[in-house]
Amino acid sequence: MKAAVVRDFKQGPQYEKNFAEPNVDENQVMIDVKASALSNRARGDATGTHYAAEGILPMVPGVDGVGLLPTGEKVFFVGNGGFAERVAIKKGHWVGVPKQLDDQKIAGMMNPALSSWMALKYRAHFQKGQSVMILGATGNAGMLAVQIAKRMGATEIIAVGRNQDKLEALLDLGATATIRLTDDVKAYQDQLAAAGRQVDVVLDYLWGDITANAMKAIIPNRTHDEQELKWVEIGSIAGQAAPIPGAAFRAVKLQLIGSGQGSVGVKDMIQSFNDIIAAEVSQPFAFTVKTVGLSEIEKYWTIPSSERLVFVPTH
Repeated sequence: MKAAVVRDFKQGPQYEKNFAEPNVDENQVMIDVKASALSNRARGDATGTHYAAEGILPMVPGVDGVGLLPTGEKVFFVGNGGFAERVAIKKGHWVGVPKQLDDQKIAGMMNPALSSWMALKYRAHFQKGQSVMILGATGNAGMLAVQIAKRMGATEIIAVGRNQDKLEALLDLGATATIRLTDDVKAYQDQLAAAGRQVDVVLDYLWGDITANAMKAIIPNRTHDEQELKWVEIGSIAGQAAPIPGAAFRAVKLQLIGSGQGSVGVKDMIQSFNDIIAAEVSQPFAFTVKTVGLSEIEKYWTIPSSERLVFVPTH
């Protein structure tokens, strides 16, 4: 079958026309892949750097996608090996996708949408009427986080990021306020201090020094020390380590929570996929993807892109 194959973690995946099809055991089903997105997780697996990477070569990257079951039913699946014509997926690790939904959009959207959906519902136990701050709101996942927080009933959504144009666009998607991160740390800390006085949940896609700077700004300026602040670490775009001051945990009711694979059970993850699809059917999310043929993966693997890339194996 046609597939993108990693044979050396120091190199990117290479397109191969005659890679062996996966073996299917009694607990799996072969799925014909229609679209699979390039996510940070997929990149991490392909370089052997993701914390959940198996590290076995050769391997086909891609951790999810849209495809067809042997019955012809269209599904969104979760499982390794999506950058190929066919993939063996554990039974039950998929959800049905209505025929009218676009394969490429669903493939590209589900992973970033899942990040905030699980974080809010299962890790922060978000309640309608609470307020949310999103660090890293101008990325694909952050943009969806704004829309999801709004749909879940957030009364205040503070979008934080670097790109001014994208921040302004988020106001049309549900953000009630924006804060631009600049090289002037003191300037954005003052804004974070004011905006974070009564925020209930912080969704953090950045981590690193930015998180430490944000905590140093927000925590001393809370309106009430006893008000709970749930800080959910989802990504680490700005750094793998954050120098968080110990006093932050003593000064206020701070809960530092992680959200990702392993911290949320498979059952809740599958339920989240169903909920996101239902939300898309009810009111489509604002989200665009760039569709690329799988045969071009070597070209696009090394090109930085703010667009969500979705590989189609039949091209």
